Amino acid sequence: MLKYIYLLCIGFILMSCKTNDASKQKDCINTILIQDDSLGQIRNNASKINSLSNSILSYTDALNALDFSNCPQPFSSAFKKHIRAWNNIMLVTTKHPTLRGEMHDLFDDLETSKDSTEFKKYLNKIWSTWDEIEKAKTIN
Repeated sequence: MLKYIYLLCIGFILMSCKTNDASKQKDCINTILIQDDSLGQIRNNASKINSLSNSILSYTDALNALDFSNCPQPFSSAFKKHIRAWNNIMLVTTKHPTLRGEMHDLFDDLETSKDSTEFKKYLNKIWSTWDEIEKAKTIN
């Protein structure tokens, strides 16, 4: 009988550890998403004063500095791909160093610029990597 009670206690302890890991992972995901939202708002308005590329670079540098250590690997990987997608769009934005304004307005302008095809390719990659983040943020 004592053996069964011991095994039951070990089972509860192991379940508690797994629950704590899942909780840490959910907290990490939520923290990253909240920080991304705040940094994104800053990025969107920073381009009113700074170049679009500098605004994006500040955003991606800040994202790279976030602590992903408690996040599940699929989420972290998806987010790193998203950061790279943002960095890649600077291949177009650096061609337009004098553009100023709210980022989405500038993106609308770039979609009709001489660089529109290249810009749309990179913008689509940003959206597709965000879709990957959305899928990866679900913890079972």
